[in-house]
Amino acid sequence: MIRFTTRLACWAVAWWLASTLLLVSTVNVRAEEPRTPAHTLTASTGAPAGPFFPIVASLPRPAAKPPLPFAGPLVGPLIKRVPMSDLVKRTTAFFPTQADLARLTPIEQPAETRWIRVDLSEQLAVVYENRRPLRGFVISSGLPGTPTVEGEFRIRTKVRAQTLSGGSGENAYSLPNVEWVQYFYSDYGFHNTYWHSDFGKPMSRGCINMTTADAKWLFDWAGPTWDGKTNWFSSTKANPGTLVVVHE
Repeated sequence: MIRFTTRLACWAVAWWLASTLLLVSTVNVRAEEPRTPAHTLTASTGAPAGPFFPIVASLPRPAAKPPLPFAGPLVGPLIKRVPMSDLVKRTTAFFPTQADLARLTPIEQPAETRWIRVDLSEQLAVVYENRRPLRGFVISSGLPGTPTVEGEFRIRTKVRAQTLSGGSGENAYSLPNVEWVQYFYSDYGFHNTYWHSDFGKPMSRGCINMTTADAKWLFDWAGPTWDGKTNWFSSTKANPGTLVVVHE
């Protein structure tokens, strides 16, 4: 009887040990199962949904640059004062004074009736008509890692509204309903910006960020003259794009 009881106790201990080892093994296997990357999960899981699209440029992009020495633009009288919280009406537009123009990098004025000047070092865009500065805007150009292209270009395509997407992984972005887009070189252009209010310092992936009101004003003023209905509207010889000069 004693031997039988001893054997029964040994069997019980052995069964308990075997069950414990099986449970630990199962937990370890589950802990090592691969997880779905966060960037591919759907919105129902609480993580952002994909897919993400890479930036595609048909022409070379400029190399990364060190940050510009910048302390914030000094501008003349504002055309209108609107709180930055008003995404539709807010504006940075101002009437350029001689003091404003004196702070810009000296360049040769082109022989154009209308042209747009973008000074990256001052984060300002100034439009000229009949050789006189008509209006200025505080803008946001490309960050040091994604600088804005420099040179002389012409606006080639206007887009009333589109989704801007690019990058990959943690750097991916998708911005719906970006309005008043004007491309002047590859995928570089002017467009409205509703996701930040930090105009006056570099913030973009290379484009020229403007308020919605400012981007619309420039869209309406610059060539090619839009037909008012075509979402993707291209310049032609009969309806050319306005000259754009971008410099530091």
